[in-house]
Amino acid sequence: MTLQTRVFRYETELEWQGARRAEVRAPGRPALHVTPPEGFPGSDIGHWNPENLFMAALQSCTMLSFLAHCAHNGVEVISYHSTAAGELTRRDDNLRYAFREIGMIVSVTVAGGHHGLAQSLTAKAERDCFISASTNAEIEVAWRINE
Repeated sequence: MTLQTRVFRYETELEWQGARRAEVRAPGRPALHVTPPEGFPGSDIGHWNPENLFMAALQSCTMLSFLAHCAHNGVEVISYHSTAAGELTRRDDNLRYAFREIGMIVSVTVAGGHHGLAQSLTAKAERDCFISASTNAEIEVAWRINE
């Protein structure tokens, strides 16, 4: 059986707002204001920066992947929460900065009797996250599944 490849297309628009600020938009969504991260000229902790957006994308993609697998397997999810931390460091091969390791802690509560099945879906959730598949960073996820 041949797997049919689906193509997913996403569009965004960025407009420079002056200095080191930009507004990022996607069709039908509220705009995000982006500045450099803390410690860089033009930083504004009241706005998102590309590094925080990347971490949030990884967390939300992992969550959506997990929730999809739970829905397909009849696992009732009561709550889901995650935290993530990653550091940018210079890479050995070309001295450019990159996320090399990211740690994520995921705490999930599922309905009674669903613990084992939910736990078995965590590896699939990690595997099927499009964002984690799109980075070379080592991603370590600690799952805490509770009933």
